[in-house]
Amino acid sequence: MNHVILSSMIAATLMSSTAVAMSKKPAPAPEPTPAPGKVVRFIAIGDMGTGEDGQYKVAAVMKDVCEQRGCDFAIGLGDNVYESGADSTDDIQFKTKFEDPYKDLNFPFYMALGNHDNSWIIGGDGLNNDKGDVQVAYHYKSDRPSNKWNMPARYYNFSAPKGDVNPLVEFFALDSNPLAGVADADPEYWQFPYRKKQANWFNLGIQNSTAPWKIAFAHHAYLSNGKHGNAGIYDGFPGAGVIYRNFLKDNVCDRVDVMIAGHDHELQWLKPTDSCGKTFHIVSGAGAKTRDLKGTKNPSYWQKDGVLGFFYIEIEGDEFRGTAYTVDKVSGEYEAAFSKTLNRQ
Repeated sequence: MNHVILSSMIAATLMSSTAVAMSKKPAPAPEPTPAPGKVVRFIAIGDMGTGEDGQYKVAAVMKDVCEQRGCDFAIGLGDNVYESGADSTDDIQFKTKFEDPYKDLNFPFYMALGNHDNSWIIGGDGLNNDKGDVQVAYHYKSDRPSNKWNMPARYYNFSAPKGDVNPLVEFFALDSNPLAGVADADPEYWQFPYRKKQANWFNLGIQNSTAPWKIAFAHHAYLSNGKHGNAGIYDGFPGAGVIYRNFLKDNVCDRVDVMIAGHDHELQWLKPTDSCGKTFHIVSGAGAKTRDLKGTKNPSYWQKDGVLGFFYIEIEGDEFRGTAYTVDKVSGEYEAAFSKTLNRQ
């Protein structure tokens, strides 16, 4: 047989085999099943770092709730040091706006950065991301009053229960500020390369996670019925936060069970939307300040303005049980204002 004809026949056979192999997509990996008996309990609180009366009132309620129900840790949703962040790891504000208000709470706080933590000219402008690095450095300070402050990097992940080889929940702390605001002068935080870098980290982390529950948290919300509103149209300006919105849509949405954020100073539990798949959204930015809602643009299970407070969350098996605690900003009286249980999808 002619060598050219034989080679053509072999090549055609190989191409046919390759096409068959490529048409058979590998079966998706089965979803991890929660092991029985594991429970993770935590508080979600944001916009708390004032050092003023409201922060202390909320901290007192956190203490009561955790003594009653148990708390493994808290997640801090940014604006940790009002109004303009910390200047160094020796800044007294770490003591007056974190260590002192939470001195009676004996569990770790896993912190994310907000726009006030990255201020340049005006408090909250979010234009100096180098300043946020001070809060990362505080994590490594050896002579801190406590080891409660956890922020090993600007974005990072951890699992719970802590140290468990088969964790129930994987948490992803995102760095929203460089993506949600306008451009930073430091090339390290230029938006497009920073988005790509953070997306690569997130995708690797979520692919390697064996936890059945996955939770992302950050300062800026994807959806909110508060003053700042939805990513991509923050504060009513079309295009504001669009890079952050696209980062979330392309990487985070429909891959985590819940996205928890602050930035708006109310309590909101929002329903999933088509644009973000199965992911539902919680806004918990009333840790020291209050603000009024600006309408009901996004469907919600519940929302409340004009009060201080936080969300208490308990995950067990396939159940996500959340309770919103509201705190009167004058009297300090509190109540479990709303509770809901959702099952993992």
